[in-house]
Amino acid sequence: GRATAPVGRYQQVSAGGFHTCALSESGEIECWGRNGNGQATAPAGRYQQVSAGWDHTCAVKESGEIECWGWNGNGQATAPAGRHQQVSAGRSHTCALSESGEIECWGWNGNPQATPQAAAQTQSNDEDTSSATGRIVARRLDDGRTEFAWHVEDGDRVLPRQRYLPANPPTGRWLRSSEIIVEGVNLGRINVRVDAETGRIEFAFTPAGGERILPRSRYFPNDAATGRWLRSTLIEPGG
Repeated sequence: GRATAPVGRYQQVSAGGFHTCALSESGEIECWGRNGNGQATAPAGRYQQVSAGWDHTCAVKESGEIECWGWNGNGQATAPAGRHQQVSAGRSHTCALSESGEIECWGWNGNPQATPQAAAQTQSNDEDTSSATGRIVARRLDDGRTEFAWHVEDGDRVLPRQRYLPANPPTGRWLRSSEIIVEGVNLGRINVRVDAETGRIEFAFTPAGGERILPRSRYFPNDAATGRWLRSTLIEPGG
C-alpha cells in the first residue's frame, strides 16, 4: 500500500530503507516510518537539506554543519566537523559535499565505498609511503576552542582544514578532521570527542581504510595552558 505522508508544504523529501524524511518550508525536518534505531526521530532546529539512509538519517544545518541520528554501528552517523552544502546517507556509510566542493565519506568502507576516488588513487600510487608515523598535537585557543593537527615524526606539523573542536561541543560523539595529507598521501583523519563522564577531550586516529587507533596518551587535560601544543604518543597509520 501507499505510505502515509504528513500534510503540509515542504521543500525537499528523502526516502530511506523503511522511513522517510522531509524538509518543511520553514527548515524543520519531519520523519515517519520505521523508527527502531531512532532514524525517524528528527532533532529540532533549522536545516537546508536532509537525506534518509537505511537505518540512519543525516541533515545539513543552516550553519552548514552536518547532524546525523539513528543506527551508528559502522560510524555512518558520526559526521565530521566543518561546513557542508549537501549530504547523502547510504546503508552503512555516508558522504557529504564540503563547502569548498570536496567529498568526504565516513562509515563502512569494505568495497571501498567511503574512499573518494581521488583519495583511493593517491593511496594506490604511493603505498610505500602510506605508513608515515606521527603524533596528534592539540592546543587550547583564547576563544575556548581546541585546535588539533598531525605532527610528522621528525617532520613538520600538518594542519587539516577541519581542525577545531568548538568551545562547547556535544559529549560522547566522535568528530573528525578533514584528511591528513602528507607528501600527497591520505594518511587518515584525526578523531576527537569529549568524554561524557570526565569532560576530558579524547583524541584518536583513523587511518584511510583502517580501524580507529587509540594512542596511549590521548587525553587533553582540562587545565591545559592556552596556546601550548601537547602531543599524543607515536602513531603508525600504516602499521
